[in-house]
Amino acid sequence: MPKHGTLVGNSECEIALYYRGLAGPRQVTCRVSSCHDTPNRSMAAKSDLLAGKRLDSWKEIAAFLRRAERTVKRWEIERGLPVHRVPGGGRSAVFAYSNELAAWLRGKGSELEADEAGPSEITLPVQVISEVSRSRPVAAQVRSDSSPKVRIRSGLARTAAWAVPILLVGGLAIYLSVSHSGLRFRALANRHPANADMHAFAGPDSVAVLPFTNEQRGANTDYLSDGITESLIASLAHLPQLKVRSRDSVFRYKGKDIGVQTAGTNLRVSVVVSGRVMQHGDTIEVSAELTDVRDNSEIWGHRYVGKHTDLISLQQQMAGDIAARLRSTLKSADRQQITNEGTLDPEAYSLYLKGRYAFNSRSYANVRTAISYFDQAIARDPEDALAYSGLADAYSVLPFFGANPRECSPKSNAAARKALELDPSLAHPHAILGTNEMQYDWDFAGGESEFRKAFELDPNDATAHQWYAENLAALGGREQEALAEINKARELDPQSPIIRRVIGSVLVAARRFDEAIAVCRQLENEDPTNALAHDCLGYAYWGKRMYAEAVNEWKAYGQASGNPEDIEFTAALDRGFHSAGWNRALTDVIAVVEAQHRSSYYSPLMIARYYSDLGDKEKAFAWLNIAYREHDWLLMGLNTQFQLDPLRSDPRFAELVSRVGLPKIRVWRRTTF
Repeated sequence: MPKHGTLVGNSECEIALYYRGLAGPRQVTCRVSSCHDTPNRSMAAKSDLLAGKRLDSWKEIAAFLRRAERTVKRWEIERGLPVHRVPGGGRSAVFAYSNELAAWLRGKGSELEADEAGPSEITLPVQVISEVSRSRPVAAQVRSDSSPKVRIRSGLARTAAWAVPILLVGGLAIYLSVSHSGLRFRALANRHPANADMHAFAGPDSVAVLPFTNEQRGANTDYLSDGITESLIASLAHLPQLKVRSRDSVFRYKGKDIGVQTAGTNLRVSVVVSGRVMQHGDTIEVSAELTDVRDNSEIWGHRYVGKHTDLISLQQQMAGDIAARLRSTLKSADRQQITNEGTLDPEAYSLYLKGRYAFNSRSYANVRTAISYFDQAIARDPEDALAYSGLADAYSVLPFFGANPRECSPKSNAAARKALELDPSLAHPHAILGTNEMQYDWDFAGGESEFRKAFELDPNDATAHQWYAENLAALGGREQEALAEINKARELDPQSPIIRRVIGSVLVAARRFDEAIAVCRQLENEDPTNALAHDCLGYAYWGKRMYAEAVNEWKAYGQASGNPEDIEFTAALDRGFHSAGWNRALTDVIAVVEAQHRSSYYSPLMIARYYSDLGDKEKAFAWLNIAYREHDWLLMGLNTQFQLDPLRSDPRFAELVSRVGLPKIRVWRRTTF
């Protein structure tokens, strides 16, 4: 149980979407009341569907797509059908995930129907325009121009059907032999006129940037390897129609002895970027590689060497080179965003990277350190938009570690607005403003407007969709929207443990406790050290009044988090429960958290929830009034927090809901305890 009541959550409706999507590319509307495929489908089966069904042969893949095997094999070559090779197997040893195939199919129905040739005919595109390197493509898409396709039926035509490809291959070999490019990447361009609504980008549809290795293994230079990794993730996110796995997903592999192909397979991506960083005095050396996950082949590699003062240009060159390998053609605006590092001052950039490194450690002291670095970067370069964005991030999370939101939220808003003033193309500051305005300012319409701006600028920001889902779930009455947003976040970043944990809290807000338990239990089984998985289970068990299980999970949470105040809290909870039951546990906890509120900061609404669950309405309302004066962000969840059910019939509660400006919705009232 985090000391400030972290409200994170996601949806189980995605399970039904994946399951119902097995029949083909059709639009599915998920109604929460009918989100299950069948009433008796087990939760274990639903959890499996979250990851997508694995299809283990060309036959199964063809059956899933309802096409002939030869057709789906051709689609892999020509249209980038997401098929994976079994490590150590032959070219025919393949597998695919149903959710990846379903995502690939969306919007392609009529195009693929028209594309599929009959059993006795071969379809050749009249024109193929390509940029070819010294190796085969990662994912090649062959598209025709406006000229009609040539149908070959006669014996002579069949002979030509074999001869023409051979000639094309011969010409391609000649091109490869004289190519001076150092790439092993092929990109087939041009847009099919019949599909003007689709961006015809050749190349992979997903990529993961694994944490770059710090060859010196020193804390003083670790910020550099992490910073280069994060910068590449942010840069590549601007590439059209490319899903880039988040920092949250990839950094769990930092320092792990795991192969690139294995990591890429686990992350469900087509291509992996990996690299190493070495600093010799004032010289920086960075090596980067692109690896095809299907067969673990290196498709590109390069070594960059420069002075520390050249770090920005080195980073820009590397981001531009990798982007060019992943997408053969780029608009100038996309290229500019990809190579934008926020500042041209090397010292300011180094300070920014140090700030991000400290911020990602996520403790009160480290976030304060991050603020100091961001401030120093801004002092060096007052036009550094990314430093302001980092500052906005840091102030937005500081209240979770003991700071007062009345001091931090206005500073976060000011920094985010300054970042946008300097660089209106940034999407992330809009998401920060959206969260702050909804949670602290209680400007729900204004916050939603900011989120919409963030999605317009970067529709693939999984974190922004996650935050929006959390806020919608807290407000209540918009469960389907919250589920849709968290499904979108998970589709963009399927392996993110935080996004998967947020599934649990969205379900808890919707009183779907059993489903929340299934989701978070799976996360806990995969990583027993994940503190948020234990916290998620604690709340779900509390909602079901399974107190012993809740206490055990929060005890595990305190041990996993390592935060002294969390440990103090969970120790009091465990002690009180085992001495005299749940009410005694709440009483002992209240004594601890009231002392924490006096010495630093603890959410007054959380304290009100303990008193409400204990049955002390007067003290619960006293703390709710304190929460209102302090603009406690958890007040936006008044409509959905089950611990407050005993207060809902009191007129004072309705008056507080009105003062916060929350929508009037149907609420649940617990009648038994």
